[in-house]
Amino acid sequence: MDNTLELFNKISRDERQEIARQTWIKNKCCGTLVASTGFGKTRVAFNCIQSVLNKYPEYRVMVVVPTETLKNQWQEQIDERGLSFNVEVYIINTVIKHNWNCKILVLDEIHRYASSDFSKIFDRVNYRYILGLTATFERLDGKEIIISKYCPVIDTVTTEEALLNGWVSKFTEYRVLIDVDDIDTYKQYNKEFTEHFEFFQFDFNLAMSMVGKNGYKYRLAYRDKLCGNNASEQERSQMLRNITYHAMSFMQVIQKRKAFINNHPKKIEIARKIIEARKGKKIITFSNNVKMAEAIGCGEVYTGKTSKKRGNKMITAFNMCKSGVLNSCQKVNEGLDVRGLSVAIILGLDSSKVKALQRKGRAIRFEEGKNAEVFNIIINNTAENEWFLNAHKGEQYVTIDEANLDKILNNESYETYKKPVQKLIFRF
Repeated sequence: MDNTLELFNKISRDERQEIARQTWIKNKCCGTLVASTGFGKTRVAFNCIQSVLNKYPEYRVMVVVPTETLKNQWQEQIDERGLSFNVEVYIINTVIKHNWNCKILVLDEIHRYASSDFSKIFDRVNYRYILGLTATFERLDGKEIIISKYCPVIDTVTTEEALLNGWVSKFTEYRVLIDVDDIDTYKQYNKEFTEHFEFFQFDFNLAMSMVGKNGYKYRLAYRDKLCGNNASEQERSQMLRNITYHAMSFMQVIQKRKAFINNHPKKIEIARKIIEARKGKKIITFSNNVKMAEAIGCGEVYTGKTSKKRGNKMITAFNMCKSGVLNSCQKVNEGLDVRGLSVAIILGLDSSKVKALQRKGRAIRFEEGKNAEVFNIIINNTAENEWFLNAHKGEQYVTIDEANLDKILNNESYETYKKPVQKLIFRF
């Protein structure tokens, strides 16, 4: 076992939060806390803020969040603590449009602020101390290096540490591999994908640059590289047409593959089966688009199409009930805190570790006696399986097939998935 985990094996959450606060203070009040959902990052933030305000009661604190939901949750806690005189909370979209001054800058979900637009915050806000909060620092594009310049990681609390110490509820995460009858359609898409990808030497960034904002410029540059100096004008024109064809076709087939994976009706069937078996529980589903969230057909649908007023009313009602289903996509990945939520069904995923941790975190927040379940519905023999593995590196999960899912839902003994042995036929 890791030495760090042994060190914190019998520590209380309050004591561990105090260690995080002291670490930030010792680092000259600068740095990011990376901690599992449910550990209490927000509480650590208020403890850090209060430490500074005790010495400088006139200081102004600025909290920046990515969503309206998080803003409302922060504001409630600011009011409860009587800190509304010192602490104000803003959404990132507003902050990057103006110049600001504060003494303490708190960036919730700081991993979000490495994009070309959101990273402007480090120029827009004049601050003395800075605190970042996130469940995971890594980004698929590697741009966390931008955040590291301003707010480096100073402390990390893993899900494993939180689970060992009882700071999150016990849970089991399942990778549910399902087989579909129309897998040949996907295989054809994948064949086309490989054909176009090969044209760009399997360089994803190169292929994507051909259809981006400056796509035509990059297509011309790639044509010149492939043609060399001795090509005729006719050859150069033909090459440009080839590049354009492969670039556009590459994008189209990517969208076809994603649509096949994200919208497959078999996933709806599996989700409904889980919901029926756990109908006495409070359940949340995550889809990658509104169409899929709406197609589940039971419970409430909370997506980007939901108005602010209706969304707040829906979450309040869901919080009060003992069982029910909330179907969502991207809108509640971050910050949603619902009492009694114990089942999460993931119908659409990608390679993002951030998103995987956030979605799982909705169901594993600590409640006495709770045993949470997280079901990731994966179409077998597709890129979705690779996406899952990338997003769950270092995480513990149980892999099962549909037959053993039925056993789990019926509280029966089950077996983990074993990949079938391929029979090789040799021809002489």
